[in-house]
Amino acid sequence: MTPARAARSGLSILGLDIGSTLIKAVVFNRRGRVLAVASRSVPVRRPRRGWVERDAEATWLAAASAVREVAAGKSMAAVGLTGCGNGAVFVDGKLNALRPGILSSDVRAVRWIQQRQAAGQVAYAGQAGPLLRWFRAEQPIEARQLAHVLLWKDFIRARLTGVVATEPTDAGAAGWLVPGGRTLRRGDSALPPIRESLASAGQVTAVAERCTGLRAGTPVFMGCIDCEATALGSGVATADELSLVAGTWSISQRFVPRRPRRRDLFLVNPSAQPGRWLALEGSPSSSANLDWVVRLLGFDGVAGALRCAQSAARSELLFVPRVPTGGGAFAELDAAHGRGHVVRAVVEGVAFAHRAHVEQLLSRAAAPRRVRLTGGMARSAFVSQTFADVLGCTVEVPEGIELGALGAALCAGVGLGLWTTLSEAQQATSRIAATFRPHPGRRAEFQRDYLRYRALAASLT
Repeated sequence: MTPARAARSGLSILGLDIGSTLIKAVVFNRRGRVLAVASRSVPVRRPRRGWVERDAEATWLAAASAVREVAAGKSMAAVGLTGCGNGAVFVDGKLNALRPGILSSDVRAVRWIQQRQAAGQVAYAGQAGPLLRWFRAEQPIEARQLAHVLLWKDFIRARLTGVVATEPTDAGAAGWLVPGGRTLRRGDSALPPIRESLASAGQVTAVAERCTGLRAGTPVFMGCIDCEATALGSGVATADELSLVAGTWSISQRFVPRRPRRRDLFLVNPSAQPGRWLALEGSPSSSANLDWVVRLLGFDGVAGALRCAQSAARSELLFVPRVPTGGGAFAELDAAHGRGHVVRAVVEGVAFAHRAHVEQLLSRAAAPRRVRLTGGMARSAFVSQTFADVLGCTVEVPEGIELGALGAALCAGVGLGLWTTLSEAQQATSRIAATFRPHPGRRAEFQRDYLRYRALAASLT
């Protein structure tokens, strides 16, 4: 479809975000405005210590239900997908899951980690590679039926189209790529074939039409991993712009024109846009810690907890945000502290963790011209101001709350021909909702407490 024809048609693009906590279906117009949004949660199970799972079939049904709510009976120009990286869904030849799907925060496969950085990704237990080796070793009966190991968005896309494939951004994070390239290295026969991120993935099937309400024949595009999709949706495009994502993971990332030769970054990944790379530092040390303390202290929701934190004065209380993976800690906690102090310490601890990632990411680069903050925590002005104070720089919060889904829609729009490049698509859809500047009077105290935080975090490793 040509851009002119797409503009005249008035058709919309569906962005589908297969997150680790929520499944989101969002319909966008060609200016990036949200026309409809629906979300579904899928229960996460922890049947053993260190195991983090969810039912793959339930995830597909949740995605189908969300899509049906926003898109049934409407004409979609295209569908784009994004999703949480790594983890694994093991399926047979009919795309039926052979066991519960596994999320990237799972640590069961620590024995099967191969200590190398084949494609720019630091090896860890929640990667698809170690999980596949665990599956073959520990569940040999089910493994005999294995046809494919799929990443989460690739599983949902296969259910939509009947086509099994992955793309360079998810495959790179999984460690499946030839170093420095965009092709799969030789590996297990269960790895899916690879297509480009902006390429066609097929069309919605008649079976998927009955489940989702999408019209059979609607074009579906490959899409990209959620960290890059969020950067795309927030308008970050060049090396002097920084994308921070305060979601389930703490993510600091930027696009660069050449592959960094550093081996001390968490991820160096090929971008969805050929010819550039995504450099990323991150850890599961962000909003899951806030969700935990909200439940622990009996707040009625995150908004109420943050209001309580904002009303509490800053104190000496420190928090290391490692609750999701174990090893989180408070320091200087005493009887004078109330619930607000505890929540404030958690928010500041998350911001300190992000600052540590930023310093690692930019250790050999100039300060960024622009910093954009996204993720669930960025919806709070209190949290965004805390980030500006801790980082000591101006922080912009993009307009819109479903920026990962927008990034997926932009990939589909470029694949469709609505825009020529992802940068062009970003210019047409990105807007800033709010700007937060660091409070000059807080610089010294936040610098002092950040150094205390680094010392405490180091003592726990």
